[in-house]
Amino acid sequence: MNTPYKLVAFDMFGTLVRNDISDWHRTVCSIAIEQSLPVPPDSLWEEWHSREVNFRKTRTNMSDPESSPRFRSYWEAWRDTFVETFDSLKVDADADLAATRCIEALICQPAFPDATGALEATSKICSTAVLSNADDLYLNGTIECNDWLFDVVLSSETLRAYKPDPRIFAGLLAKTGIPPQCVLYVGDSAYDDAHGAKLAGMHTVLVERDQNTPGRTPPPGTLSLLDPDFVIGDLSELPAIVRIGIEG
Repeated sequence: MNTPYKLVAFDMFGTLVRNDISDWHRTVCSIAIEQSLPVPPDSLWEEWHSREVNFRKTRTNMSDPESSPRFRSYWEAWRDTFVETFDSLKVDADADLAATRCIEALICQPAFPDATGALEATSKICSTAVLSNADDLYLNGTIECNDWLFDVVLSSETLRAYKPDPRIFAGLLAKTGIPPQCVLYVGDSAYDDAHGAKLAGMHTVLVERDQNTPGRTPPPGTLSLLDPDFVIGDLSELPAIVRIGIEG
């Protein structure tokens, strides 16, 4: 079968499995209840969420990635944001435990109904990979829970960079030895996934799911995003794209 692609690489959270803001709201509110905090659970959520968004906005300097702040895993960043949140709310609480609860909540995220079929069909055409902004523990846990197999699995924790930083995409290319023009990257974020992968020279598919995802990095307001090569609403459309490739 002729195809210009030697590798289809997937984002994980929000693309293959759920990552809805309602899930995060429930997790953070449950932390307030578990630790018997003297504040409304929604107050903890609002204070923590605003700081977590700021972490994603500031963790990478896209004008000069090498000068980005010191890399922190999600567990470290979430622990730090809980420390700041607890200080702001003037409560005595366990930030390490709170960050661990966030990790645990992600380990077995349920797959979207179209994910497994698309992965099986795509893997019959070419190699598959995961390149995810994630810690190894919950990324690998999610893959195991869904009984998926990939040829390559790489995380931001392993590569010490977050999408759309070009260094994380370069890490995938170095690991596989496949030139960027032969890679199709599939994700749900116009900035992290489509824009980042296009900067690295890859072809891209943007999956526009009907969800409110908290894990997307807010793009700089003045940035003009690179357009994806394909936009789909369901992963069932992906195998045909992989088979046909980009005409012309």
